[in-house]
Amino acid sequence: MKNYFLTTVAALTTLSMSAAWDGTSQPWVNGDGSSTSPYLIETEQHLAYFQEEVTSGRTFQGEYVSLINNLDMSADAGYKILPIGFFDEYVNADDPEGSLIDESKYFLGTFNGNFKVIDNIHIEYVATDFQAVGGTGLFACLSEGSVVKNVGLGSRSIITGGELTASLVGQMNGGTLQCCFSLATVNSSSTFGTGGIVAVGSNDAVIDRCYFAGTIAGNSDVGGIVGTAQYGVDITNCYNAGHIESPNGWFVGGIVGSAYDTGTTIANCYNIGTIVAAESFLSKPEPIVGDAEYKVMLQNCYFLDNGTFEEASGIVKKSESDMKSETMITLLNGGQESQPWQLDTKNLNNGYPVFAWQNDPSAGVAHRELSTLTIGVSAGTIFVNNNQGEVVRVYDITGSLVYEGQSSTIDMAQRGVYIVTVGNKVAKVRL
Repeated sequence: MKNYFLTTVAALTTLSMSAAWDGTSQPWVNGDGSSTSPYLIETEQHLAYFQEEVTSGRTFQGEYVSLINNLDMSADAGYKILPIGFFDEYVNADDPEGSLIDESKYFLGTFNGNFKVIDNIHIEYVATDFQAVGGTGLFACLSEGSVVKNVGLGSRSIITGGELTASLVGQMNGGTLQCCFSLATVNSSSTFGTGGIVAVGSNDAVIDRCYFAGTIAGNSDVGGIVGTAQYGVDITNCYNAGHIESPNGWFVGGIVGSAYDTGTTIANCYNIGTIVAAESFLSKPEPIVGDAEYKVMLQNCYFLDNGTFEEASGIVKKSESDMKSETMITLLNGGQESQPWQLDTKNLNNGYPVFAWQNDPSAGVAHRELSTLTIGVSAGTIFVNNNQGEVVRVYDITGSLVYEGQSSTIDMAQRGVYIVTVGNKVAKVRL
């Protein structure tokens, strides 16, 4: 017998579309899955084949998949597609220890969307008998080692689901989501975890340089970027310009619905989207995070002042003119080495800050994979194997340089998440 649980406390360039989808699948014909020759998704049928492969249990671990054309998935003709993969994590009620069993069908490879757009897609999964949670989004679930980057869902896209519903990822148990966006309509009957980009982020998941500008209809734990963030999630450099409807729910936020655990960080984000949600004894809607507990780290976040919301620690209100100013770009970049934010010189976001990759997709920074860098941590100290005498740089979660030198032992004044680089090697550590 299975007792399912949810891991919690109980703008667009004109599309040059290929032929619309006919509901069939077809294996790709180009690429060998290596980093230099990834499997190429060239047609709608190839995307359907990719969905079938992952959902059948092929993880693509260590392999690369690349989308090279905009796709039209024929939602207006009544076609629907299931999420890529399947989330199936539960507690065995017959086990006295209540052990957690994970039979999920994760994508564990690297998916590069090459800034192409999947549009007119209707992704749907709703568990009718609660025999599995499922996870609803372009990807049902990701885990440690997964990388999904540089892909967007167009404004004619619809996501329909129950528990764990979002545009891009249902359940994100680790992995990296980078430079992605959604203009989709997200409709969720969930009582937990509805997001514009990710429904539930957990276990050191990284969501970076993503935005939502669609519409969400959800219940509790609803966020413009992430529905629920827990157990060490990094949400950095994201913005919500979409609309959230949750008239009867609770824990509703412009960026994150609910956030838990000391390892969770929300930094360098802003919200200009609208929120319609109820106030109750449990919660009231908030511009950034609907509910934050256990010392979640909130840094350098902003919202458009409409006279409704109040500031809080790490959350500052700004007028429209301030939000569209050069000063705002400086604030959001916050000393980050990559300088991800730029002025909206092309009116892609009604004059509000945009990402460098929006102005110029070639500026999107590719995911830098962990190399064989050897690092140890203990009692506030980072130990680096630096036999070659290379320059060691340590950045905090906001991207600020906190150490530069050639020492193999770096004492940190504060606990937290840090990025360590040694030459061209990169690693993330938590103290």
